[in-house]
Amino acid sequence: MNDSIRQIVKAMKLSPNTVVVTGAGISTEAGIPDFRGQNGIYRQLGENRVMNIINIDFFRRHPDEFYHFYRQYFTFPPVEPSKAHLLLAEMEKKRLIKGVVTQNIDNLHQKAGSKNVIPIHGNAEQFICTDIRCQGTFDSSCLDRLPDTVPRCPLCGSVIKPDVVLFGENIKNYVGARDMILSARLLIVIGSSLTVYPLAGFVKDFSTFAQDLVIINKGPTEMDHAALVKLEVGNQTTGDLLEAILDGLNKF
Repeated sequence: MNDSIRQIVKAMKLSPNTVVVTGAGISTEAGIPDFRGQNGIYRQLGENRVMNIINIDFFRRHPDEFYHFYRQYFTFPPVEPSKAHLLLAEMEKKRLIKGVVTQNIDNLHQKAGSKNVIPIHGNAEQFICTDIRCQGTFDSSCLDRLPDTVPRCPLCGSVIKPDVVLFGENIKNYVGARDMILSARLLIVIGSSLTVYPLAGFVKDFSTFAQDLVIINKGPTEMDHAALVKLEVGNQTTGDLLEAILDGLNKF
């Protein structure tokens, strides 16, 4: 066990309330593409173009063009949770962590068995009717079952929207996510460069009042300077590092 792992194990043992924040880095190991990565659509198509289309105003004005783009670039391949997802679920079951606040919309934490998950950007596997009087919800197979370019609610005929936060919309469960993070004794950030707000702001607010911030990421983040421990994901995967941490906790 190296010194960094040992330090994290000690911090987790002393913490009565450990919360995990996850970003795209944990899901790329499961096969989900990183939109902001080197080969992601933000680099390939240009961030402005993507932001202009994956936008609530564009969705409302041009649902046909939105869905053409969404089907092409935002339909996830069928993947299973990574070792990292499974280990976090195990840590929650053992009460080593309280819960997870995630930026990811792939539903992999829930599939892995994590119960206390706040997906602040929504769930791409769920679709909702845009008529607030209807509020029908559907799984992602509705895109296949409803052959029209723009899927419509079978209950009322209104346009169906992916249950994800588009640009121009507020994040989901803002208060719950902020409270969970700020009430933590130890915060572990995994797979996020901490550049997307408001989540990055929650982590910065936490670091102002607490010192026990751990970051596990490939490459630098905006909060490396404030971390008690920064673990670089190099030759080992995030899952390997979490496995070493859990092994250390079991032996502590």
